[in-house]
This record gives sequence, structure tokens and C-alpha cells, in this order.
Amino acid sequence: MRVTCSILLPVAAIASVVGGAARAQDLSGGVELATDESRRGLSWSGGRVAASADAQVSVGIVDASARITSTRNSPRHAGADAVADLELGVTTDAGPFRLRGHVTAHLFTGARERMDYVELGARGSYSLGPLQLGAGAVYAPDQSAIGGDNLYVFASANAGIPTTPLSVSATLGRSSGNADDAVRAARLRPLGSYTDWRLGVEYNRFPFTIGLDYVGTDFARRSTASPFADLGNSGDRILGRIRVAF
Repeated sequence: MRVTCSILLPVAAIASVVGGAARAQDLSGGVELATDESRRGLSWSGGRVAASADAQVSVGIVDASARITSTRNSPRHAGADAVADLELGVTTDAGPFRLRGHVTAHLFTGARERMDYVELGARGSYSLGPLQLGAGAVYAPDQSAIGGDNLYVFASANAGIPTTPLSVSATLGRSSGNADDAVRAARLRPLGSYTDWRLGVEYNRFPFTIGLDYVGTDFARRSTASPFADLGNSGDRILGRIRVAF
């Protein structure tokens, strides 16, 4: 069944209600500047510097968050100026594992056409001393804005380096799905199913975080007629970012 963007309204309303009820609960957030807004090996800011701001509240096992990021007239998102990611999640523990499920609405402003879409996700993680291992999946049901559906599965590892403010991380992911419209499907899968990776190192000294990441994809050297693919900003590259938390 095709999912329409009307789903976004209840998601945003729920996040607003939870946020309003949680003013006295856990609240965190921050601002960030990055050399590129890269997600799953794909640039969301046309390969240019991107600024973002985010906030999250937690009430028991439920959390709600919002992140607004500049997309710099990205061709991937039909020239959108910015995206707001609204997320509602639930976290619980099952023995030594931490499990989290979430629904995320991606809302775009300034685009030439309607580009909003929704994703559903689940993740499990396991901690062993300074090492945390995780795996999960994020699924976008069939929606016209992405030309079909999209499934992203991933595995990750993160470890703090003892006695230092440094940590290292690695993520490996795979995107696949069915295409109703090959032109729009190139937005999340420029050349069809692909693998991406990210290797990173972070310096954390509250309230500052400085990160350096190497990201890449296994795209073959091919071309596509889709205006949403933005292949020139989808190759291997090194990204830098700085964040101030509150």
C-alpha cells in the first residue's frame, strides 16, 4: 500500500505533545556545522557546508526529537533549502541488549515539489566495556516522493579510547528496495542497491565534539539521467564536523 504524506501530520503532532509534556524531563540538544550533510554515503547538501540544530526530550522509555538541517538547494531533494527530521522512539532493555524502535518524518522546505517521506526503524545494541555493537534496519514504505520503497540495513561499532576524550566508530550499511519510478528512486538509491560505509574518530569534551569521518559507497562508474541522483557528491570523501551541545 502506498503511504501518503498525510502520515506526517500525526507524527509531528505526537512529537509536539510529548515535547510539551516533557519540559521538566530529560532535555538535550545542540548545534552543528559540517563540511557536508552525508547520510548513507550520499550528500544531502549538494556537497556543501551544512548547519543543523537539534533537540530531544525523553519521558520514561519514550523519546521525541527534532533536527533541522540546511540542504543548500540540494538536487537530491529538488532544490530544498532545509529538512526537518521529526522522530518518535521507544527504547527498552532485553537482558544485555538495548532495543529501540522509531518512526521518522523527513519534511523538506523550499523544494520545487513535494519531497516529504516517512521511515520506520528498529535497532539493537550491546555494550561491553567501552565497546558498543549495534545492528538494525530502517524501512521507508512505498511513497511517491522516493519512487517506491527503500530498506536500509546496517551494523555499527563504537568504542571509547580509555583515558582519552577520543572515540572511534565504524558503520556498514546496505540500501535496497523496489522502484515504481526509477527517476525518483534514484534519490535514495542513485544506481540501484548499494553498500556504504563510514569510519570516524571523535574528540569529546563537553560541550564540544569534533569529528572526522571517511565515508564511501560501492557505486560503479556509471551515469543516470535522474536529476535526483547527484552522483558527483556520492563518492569516497573525508568530512569534518564540530558540535556544541547543551
